[in-house]
Amino acid sequence: MAGQAVRALAAAAALIGATGCAVTTVDQVDFVYYFYGPEAALGALSPGRADLGDPALVELERSIALLELGLYSDSASAIGRAARILETRPPVAAALGDPPPWQPELHERVLVHSVELADHLALYEPAAAAETADRTLAAVAAAECDGCDLDFAQVLAALAYEVAGRHRDGLAALAGVAAPEIEPEGDDPIIELRQRLERGVIAAEPEGLAPPPVVTERSLAVILLLGRGPYKAPDKLELGPGRSVRWASYLPRDPQPVVGAVLELDDPVVSLELVDVERLAAASLAERAGRVVATGGAGIDPKRRDLRHWSSLPDTIHLLAADIPTELESVDLVFLSPDGLEADRETLELPPEWTGGRLFVVRRVP
Repeated sequence: MAGQAVRALAAAAALIGATGCAVTTVDQVDFVYYFYGPEAALGALSPGRADLGDPALVELERSIALLELGLYSDSASAIGRAARILETRPPVAAALGDPPPWQPELHERVLVHSVELADHLALYEPAAAAETADRTLAAVAAAECDGCDLDFAQVLAALAYEVAGRHRDGLAALAGVAAPEIEPEGDDPIIELRQRLERGVIAAEPEGLAPPPVVTERSLAVILLLGRGPYKAPDKLELGPGRSVRWASYLPRDPQPVVGAVLELDDPVVSLELVDVERLAAASLAERAGRVVATGGAGIDPKRRDLRHWSSLPDTIHLLAADIPTELESVDLVFLSPDGLEADRETLELPPEWTGGRLFVVRRVP
C-alpha cells in the first residue's frame, strides 16, 4: 500500500520512546494513525470503545483509516454513521454534559460529505455518488464562510454528477469555481470536466436524464488525500479591551512528507491541488471567531476551549486526470516530496474489463 514507506522512518523514531499504541481518548488517535498506520488506528478505535469520547469523531477518524486501506464501503458507512449523529444532535450552546458534544468546524462539515463522495466514486456507485454530491453542495451552501475555498467540494460533486448523467447539475456545481493559481502540466482537468459536461447537456433529451455519452477512451481520475492536516493548539480570542476567551488556532504539521503526485505516462501528468486544508481550516475557524466577537462572546465558556478536531484529515486534496492508452495494463503513480523527489510509488493495476469510460481511484497518503 502506498504511504507505508513514507511512514517508516517516523514510525521507527516513534518506537524508540513509545510503550504501545493504546489510547484513552479520541484526540490521541492522530499519533497512532500517523506513526503506526491505519491498522493500528483501527485497533485503537475498535467498535465498542465508548470510553474514547465523542462517537461522531470516532467514526470520522475510523473512516480515514478505512479509506487508506481501500475499504471504501466500510469508510462510507463510518462517515454515514457520523453524519447521522451530527445531524440529530443539538447545538453546543444548548447541550448538556461535560464536555458537550463535539461540533465540527465549517470545513469539517463539508469534508464529511466530500470524503464520503470520494468513497462512492472509488466504488463507482453513480447513484450514491450523486446523492452524496447533493449533500456536499448543501453543506457548501450552509457554510456561509466568505474566506473558505470550497471549490474542491464542487469539483468532486461535478465528477459525481457526470457519471450519474446529471450534466446540468454538474455544470451548476462548477459555476464560480476559480481557475487554479498554478496550472497543471498538461490539460487542465477542471476545464476538461466542464467541456465534457457541456457536451453531455447538448446530447441530453429535453426532459429527464440522459445516459452519459458513450466514451470509448479510458479516462482515469485519481483523487489524492495527501500529507498531514493541521492540528488545533491552545490560543485565546480577544473580545475587546481586557476581555478574552480561551480559543484555538490551527497549526501545520511540518515537514510534509508528500505534497503531490505524478502519473507516469509517455507524457507524465502532474496532480492539481484542489484545496489547502490548513488554509481552509484557518479560514473556517476565523469565520466562527468573527461571529463570536460580534456577539461579545455570548454562549462561550471563557474557561473552556475545545481542541477536538478531525485529526486524520490530509494537508491537501489533489486531482489527477488522464486518458489511458488501451494497451496499458498498469501505470505507476509516483508521490512527490517537498523537494520534488520520489517519496513513494504505487503501481496501479488496471482492471482487464475496463475497455472505456471513467475509472476512479482514491488514495490517502500521509
